[in-house]
Amino acid sequence: MSFHNSSSAADITEVEKRRMNDIPGLDIDERDRDLLQRQRELEDLDGNTKVNWEMIKKLTVCGVAFLNDAYDMFAINIVAMILGFVYYHDAEGAAQNTVPKKWDTLIKIAVQIGCLLGQL
Repeated sequence: MSFHNSSSAADITEVEKRRMNDIPGLDIDERDRDLLQRQRELEDLDGNTKVNWEMIKKLTVCGVAFLNDAYDMFAINIVAMILGFVYYHDAEGAAQNTVPKKWDTLIKIAVQIGCLLGQL
């Protein structure tokens, strides 16, 4: 899909060729023309984009969600320790006040999967 408002792609490539002729030893092939076309389209989009309230809301929601996911991933280690003190306080020996390894791993994997699904 092209966002460029020019009459044809040939016009763009001729203009770009004239611009690039100043650089010695530079040959423009089809891939270079495509990259120049994309760059021109992105520059047009950047020039026409204005900041509005909807954009600010989207950026705020995305930022808060990213911060929340990061907090959850770091806080789960503390939560796992607290769960050990709450639910495994009556265990014997070295297992006292610690969540068993398999449950600890499952809790941490569940957090990672939840963060992944939340991003989708």
